[in-house]
Amino acid sequence: MEHLRDEYIKIRDLLNKHPGGMSVTEVAQALGKNKHSTGRYLDGMYAAGLVDMRMFGKAKLYSPAYRVPLTSLISKIDERIMILDSDLRVLVMNDLCLDLLQKSNNEVVGQDLRFIPFHDPAVHEFLSVLIKRIGDRETEMNYALQRTGGAFNHLHIRIIPSFDEGHHAVYVIVIVDVTDVVRMIDELREREHQYRELVEMADAIILKLDKDGNIIFFNEFAETFFGYSKEEVLGRNVLGTIVPPEELSGRDLKELIEQICSDTDTYRRNENANITKDGRLVWVRWSNRAISEEDDVIGVLSVGNDISDRKEMELALLSQKDQLEGRFQEIECIQRFSGTISSSMTFPTILNEIVRVIGKCWSKWGPTAVRITYAGSRYESGVPEGLPFVFSRSIYSNGEEVGSFDVGFGGRDEEPEYYESKERVLSMFAEKIGFAIEWMEAETKVRCERDLSDTILATVDAAIFVLDPKGRILRFNRRSEELIGYREEDVLGKHIWEIFTSPDMMKAVRAHIQTLIETGHGSRIWGTLTRRDQTPIIIDWSTSVICDDDGAVTHIISTGLDVTRQVKGEEELRRCKSVLDRLLAGEQGS
Repeated sequence: MEHLRDEYIKIRDLLNKHPGGMSVTEVAQALGKNKHSTGRYLDGMYAAGLVDMRMFGKAKLYSPAYRVPLTSLISKIDERIMILDSDLRVLVMNDLCLDLLQKSNNEVVGQDLRFIPFHDPAVHEFLSVLIKRIGDRETEMNYALQRTGGAFNHLHIRIIPSFDEGHHAVYVIVIVDVTDVVRMIDELREREHQYRELVEMADAIILKLDKDGNIIFFNEFAETFFGYSKEEVLGRNVLGTIVPPEELSGRDLKELIEQICSDTDTYRRNENANITKDGRLVWVRWSNRAISEEDDVIGVLSVGNDISDRKEMELALLSQKDQLEGRFQEIECIQRFSGTISSSMTFPTILNEIVRVIGKCWSKWGPTAVRITYAGSRYESGVPEGLPFVFSRSIYSNGEEVGSFDVGFGGRDEEPEYYESKERVLSMFAEKIGFAIEWMEAETKVRCERDLSDTILATVDAAIFVLDPKGRILRFNRRSEELIGYREEDVLGKHIWEIFTSPDMMKAVRAHIQTLIETGHGSRIWGTLTRRDQTPIIIDWSTSVICDDDGAVTHIISTGLDVTRQVKGEEELRRCKSVLDRLLAGEQGS
């Protein structure tokens, strides 16, 4: 290749000395070469843009080139380019093409492309395929070049037959690396595949409409939901297929569809009635987005969710609106009735408040009179003159009739159904009044029993402890405070064995409580207890248990008597008896 370059330099210098031009014969004679080899050199230089050629009759005259060399021009082009002569010898190959084939310029220029050795067999196979496509007609081909290392080059090749100025056949081969394009197309195909899977498998209706409202896409869920196959709806307008001309409310859906297609942003969210193939009316909440192409809206993408159940519920609620409004006051009355009963109120006060609340609830619709009769007393809201009591129910407490509940209305005509509903509410009031009387009587009884228990606990001359099943102190009477020196607030919530100081006694009391829980039977024990002032006292404890219906212990009642003096007296008696016995024994011996 160095020799070829030297010959080019000699020819160029020779032609620079003869700017008027020289023929092949003249150049051959000046260089001492034969005409055939000189002609090949000049053809290569002409193809490379190193010399110019013009015809003078049948003779070719070559002169120095005053244009941009072809090789320089080709080297600036982004595509891979090679130019072959009719014998498939390489005339020109730019740097990008050399990089692709992993060769240098000196290794390929002037060489027959079929016989250039390549290290990578994949490149040789690629050129063999390319050479077979070279012919008299322009042709294009795609080729995936996989190198030995595994890397891919996706190539688009264009083979252009042409002629140089000397009318010699040449082949211009343009190779474009479309690897990134192919990869992008593959990614787009994969994304499109994933998108289609997502759209088809989505648990939602997905439609595409053109700007006239014709269906151009209909996913699988839409087919199942509406009962139409794609073939039945594609190309048809939504009106008359899945959208009725108007809703039950009279709204014109044709106008709505036209507005959605022309002004999608205003109708990004909308709810409307739709219709299935079998004629069922369904409700769908739609999310709409305009499909644009070069700033022009060409259609609408709509995603819908079935809200038929919710809509049916809303319609049912609306249909009952008047009835619900008519009963609103009843509900308010019930709420007020429930809030009337309080343990801090006296019984007559509660009955008067119930009469007032019920009378006030219905007084907004006309004159109302309410009366409760109980234990010989009447509780009234005020009876308008001439107003009859049209409703009357007996009040029962603990299964016995204890009074009556009477209500009178006037000044309005009512539907029979609503009147029956009102009677049910008032019957409920009569029943609740009976419950309230039961509750108040029970509350009074419990209060009396509690007061009696408190009086007994405060009066009895014994320490009384009320314990829970875990041995914690719940009640603690005044005698207990006097006996052990602790106030009630000091011991409430503590375990009973915590008031003992002796570890053995604490353990014994704890075991005793456990035995009571397990057996459910009371018992009696003696134990020494240290008062708060550290004075020891002896207590005689008598313990019993309270069980529920299932036999489980709910409370432990422990009663303690101070037997300290009794025990000390008995000990003194035993000591005196012992002394007396010794004295008697001494007298008998003497």
